[in-house]
Amino acid sequence: MPKPKTFDEYEVLKKAKILFLERGYEGTSIQALEDAMELKRPSIYNAFGNKRALFDLVLKQYMDTELSRFMQAIENASTCRQAIQGVLDEVIHLHFSESLPGGCLIVLSLLEIYQHDEETAATLRGALATLQKVLAQKFENAIVDGELPPHTEAKTKADEVVALITGMSVMAKANISKKRLEELASNSVSQIFDVPLSA
Repeated sequence: MPKPKTFDEYEVLKKAKILFLERGYEGTSIQALEDAMELKRPSIYNAFGNKRALFDLVLKQYMDTELSRFMQAIENASTCRQAIQGVLDEVIHLHFSESLPGGCLIVLSLLEIYQHDEETAATLRGALATLQKVLAQKFENAIVDGELPPHTEAKTKADEVVALITGMSVMAKANISKKRLEELASNSVSQIFDVPLSA
């Protein structure tokens, strides 16, 4: 009969998540996870399985929390402009947050996708595709509402924002300052929305 858990699973997975963000999947050893999670190796294996299974649980937690809030912020924003500005602000916040530093787990894991098995890789690609779909719908609504001109290509704009999100995540990881990233976000939003509404 398995022993009951004597730790807070959410908090323990959060500690593992920070480590994966800082070091990547391959760079995170079981010993480092033991130290960060404050659990002995047998406890980690008994509770979560191997490192792959642990990462998948961390990824699920991330998608259920940070990524879910990310998507809701897009969908609930009053205007498309607010949605895009909010998304880019969140990218910056994710990297510089004191409680969860390191950036976006989805983007950073996609950059090292060769380290993951096909199932995990499919989950990562699916998350990015979902983000693109939500953004495209927001741009479609903006065209209908007159926030953007009728000839705007919603899917293209969504792809541009996804590219901007991934690029900003990499720049943040390369220690580009918060101020420069904020300027980039602001300028990018202006380039998208400060356009004539008619030809």
